Amino acid sequence: MNALKPQQLDPRLAGLVHGIDLQALSRVPAARLETTALPNIGTLELVSPDGFERDYQQLYLSMFHGGERERPDLIVQRLRDDLDGRRSGLAPYRVVGIRDHNGQAVGAAQFSVLPLPKLGYAVPYMQYIYIRSQNRRQDLSEVLHTMALAVATADSGIDGGQGIVPFTLFETEPPNHGTTASSQSTATKRAQIHAKSGSRGMMLVDESGQLCSSHVQPGLEFGDRPITLTWAIRPSPAPQDSSHFRIDDELGLSLLTAYYRSLREEGFREENVALAENMARARCTGRRFVEIALDAITPAMYQNLEPAESLP
Repeated sequence: MNALKPQQLDPRLAGLVHGIDLQALSRVPAARLETTALPNIGTLELVSPDGFERDYQQLYLSMFHGGERERPDLIVQRLRDDLDGRRSGLAPYRVVGIRDHNGQAVGAAQFSVLPLPKLGYAVPYMQYIYIRSQNRRQDLSEVLHTMALAVATADSGIDGGQGIVPFTLFETEPPNHGTTASSQSTATKRAQIHAKSGSRGMMLVDESGQLCSSHVQPGLEFGDRPITLTWAIRPSPAPQDSSHFRIDDELGLSLLTAYYRSLREEGFREENVALAENMARARCTGRRFVEIALDAITPAMYQNLEPAESLP
């Protein structure tokens, strides 16, 4: 990653991550990146609101179905508010994008940086990450993961923080999730890919040893019901950062609070957020946070946990 040429970083992104050792945050060796990813990168950028609307929006829409994607106009407005200084004091929201040598959008990572002040952490919550089909298997998603860690590190130090970014947080479907053989296979393959990256599930366990999901995602639009997915954590490759954390109640509850606060700050419907948060906090009663292998998660751990909720 340190072999990126100056012209491959747009000025806003270059200024933000200046002085950060990018290769230390990469899971992929530098020699491999120099043959797989870097030749296919025209520009890495902090995507502007106009840039997202003009160049990334259609790619984003093509990658996610309606029930799992946020409306792009809300993303554009959030980026515009951030650029104009109207989100000062709120959790940073970032889109890091890759363009090819012709200036076409290749892929992007869209994430919030969740501050955990009591622990001295900043955690990138990866909402969406996507690469167009012709550029897959080029380690470009790994480049985006690296840049998310770098941007979160920079954001965590802006207000005098410790700059500790121990992991990336993201949500995923459990193995074998879905209503068809194809969707179940896709979910299982995705879980296997996440596991190969070192990601682990963050769950709850009661005194009897019974596990359940700790994550309730609110409905994105009016009338949408909350759904249970799986929280996953992907440790930072930087040992000085990833060695700091362990999954326990202090970390789990801090993440829960920061996650729902960020949704409110980003303008999601209060009734949807409140319902999901109340459900998640109710699950925490009499249980503690633990981490488990992603491929050890079973349907009983995330289905029909509340009478008012069921996964589609």
